[in-house]
Amino acid sequence: MEEYGEDAVEQPEENLDDRADRDIAIAEFLLAPFKQIWLYQKYVSGLAQFDTHQGVKGLEFPRVMVIMDDSEAGGFAFKYDKLFTVGSEGDAITANTRRLFYVTCSRAERSLCLVAYSSNPAAVKSHVVNQGWFTDDEVVVDL
Repeated sequence: MEEYGEDAVEQPEENLDDRADRDIAIAEFLLAPFKQIWLYQKYVSGLAQFDTHQGVKGLEFPRVMVIMDDSEAGGFAFKYDKLFTVGSEGDAITANTRRLFYVTCSRAERSLCLVAYSSNPAAVKSHVVNQGWFTDDEVVVDL
């Protein structure tokens, strides 16, 4: 049996933040009602009636609803608020978001509904109408 001396490679210790995040996730999972676990399994198996923005690339559906909510996305590669802001056109994040926006919008065969959560819905409407993406009567701000 070989002994390890000073030259042995030490295995890095697990990051405490990662371990804490994992422990929190496990605790939340154990508190979840069984119905949610079953629905999550259906989702990760590709059997749910919804998917992520990236997951629908290349697919088509008769009716599509796109939910755009930066606060719930947790991402850093795209930001819908930037896409719907005047003057952000040359930004890399805006370019990524524009591509993602195209992917989601082009999945619809007959009907498309976009839901954009924003702190300034009037500015979103103004921008998408001024860009010619939608007409004034196609954008509803207040329901």
